Amino acid sequence: MKWTSLKKALFFIFFIGPIYSATVPSFVNEDLLTLLKVMEVKHDGTLPSIITATQKSWLRPAGKQRWEFQNSLTEDQKKAVMAFCIKKGFFSESKPLCKYYDYAFLLGATVSPMKSQMAYLAKLADQGVRFKQVVLLSGPRTLDPEVETIPEGCKTEGDAMLFLWKDQPLSKKVYWKHFQSPLMTTSQGNPRTPTRADTIKTWLASSPKAGRCFMISTSPYGFYQQLIAEETLPKGFKSETIGPAGDPSVQKPAVMLDMIARCLYMLGKCK
Repeated sequence: MKWTSLKKALFFIFFIGPIYSATVPSFVNEDLLTLLKVMEVKHDGTLPSIITATQKSWLRPAGKQRWEFQNSLTEDQKKAVMAFCIKKGFFSESKPLCKYYDYAFLLGATVSPMKSQMAYLAKLADQGVRFKQVVLLSGPRTLDPEVETIPEGCKTEGDAMLFLWKDQPLSKKVYWKHFQSPLMTTSQGNPRTPTRADTIKTWLASSPKAGRCFMISTSPYGFYQQLIAEETLPKGFKSETIGPAGDPSVQKPAVMLDMIARCLYMLGKCK
């Protein structure tokens, strides 16, 4: 599986069949309709109705991190969600399509996923994949000892990213730059952590030359990260999102519903 095109990624998730050649209404297929029925989501069968309903029912509350999100699901619902996501490839490995790239992106996250991203990049380098520059994107999120092991002396996601990267032998062999987005402000004037799109825009403000790039994402977030990249990167950039396979058994079904809702929303935008 390759997360290389907004429409292709969405076709893979929601269209039954190996060929990416259907029209938008074909996304409303039996797999998705079955999941909606099990989840007791009311809709009229149209894509706009499904997007509206899932945004209301499945999206995590604003300001909540993924690990803070809880939802009350029955055992049958949990099984249905995970079966859908496994079938649609959310947890599958995605390898790079090419051998040469202009940019390799490492994305801010909790400590363990960031460490996994860096190890995966080092593995690719050992396998002969080449990139002119490594770009580290992070935000100012305060590290949370409840969900991550905090490296000594680190207070924020950006601190931890730099700590881990400098400890990675690959950092001594490649050219790299770190870009940290500041806290953003909501329409109500409240502070919020930057989104992935915000961090990409922070990098774009440095006026990078267009080129071929890949972003490393831990499963099951690769689909959504690719959608954001394609939505945010200007014309001239060719992007793909890659990453190692994930373990479905450690993922919360509620988090996966949130991910599906976000992908459906992006589907509505690319009609």
